[in-house]
Amino acid sequence: LSADSTYLEMAQKAYNRSLDPYSIVYALSCFERSFISGQSSYDKHLNPNIIADEMSESALSGMDIFFSENTKCSNCHNGFNLTNYEFKNNGLYEKYEDEGRFRLTGLETDRALFKTPSLRNIALTAPYMHDGSFSNLNEVIEHYMTGGQNHPNKNQDIQPFTLNEKEKKDLISFLESLTDHSFINNPLFSN
Repeated sequence: LSADSTYLEMAQKAYNRSLDPYSIVYALSCFERSFISGQSSYDKHLNPNIIADEMSESALSGMDIFFSENTKCSNCHNGFNLTNYEFKNNGLYEKYEDEGRFRLTGLETDRALFKTPSLRNIALTAPYMHDGSFSNLNEVIEHYMTGGQNHPNKNQDIQPFTLNEKEKKDLISFLESLTDHSFINNPLFSN
C-alpha cells in the first residue's frame, strides 16, 4: 500500500499521519460502519414514518411465525440486526470438525459454539450455517424443525416444531422481506 501515492495522500488527509496500521484500521473501520442496511420491507413495516413498501400477506404471516413461541426464532434473532450477537450451538451436528469458540477460549462450554448471524439480507447470503452446509432457506427451516442433533452445548431453545408447507413458504417470504434493495444496489458500494 505504501507504494501507492494515492493511499499515502489519503492517510495524511484523513488522519494527519502517514500510512500505518493505525490509519489502515481506522479507514477500514469507517468504511465498514458505512454499511447500514435498514430499508427493507420489514423495516418500513415497523416504521410508520417511512412510506412503506407493503409487506405481502405471506411475509406478514411469516413474521408471526418467526416471532412465535412455536419456532422461537426471535430468541436468538432479535433487535435491529436480528441477532443477539451471542455464541450458540444450533444442533447442526452431534460431532463438529470445527470446534467453534472453543478454539479461542479452551472452555468445554464453548465447544461448537458459533456467533448468531444477523438475518439482514439473509436471502442473499447462501450458503448457510457456519460451514455452508445448507444451500437454501428451506433446508435451514427443515433443520430447525427437527430440533437439531444432540450436542452437550446445544441451545435449549432449539426444539422440534411443526410447520405445514404454506407456513414454511410464509416464513421464507418473511426472511426475504429482510432484504434491503436500496442497500444492495447502492452505487457507493458497487465496486
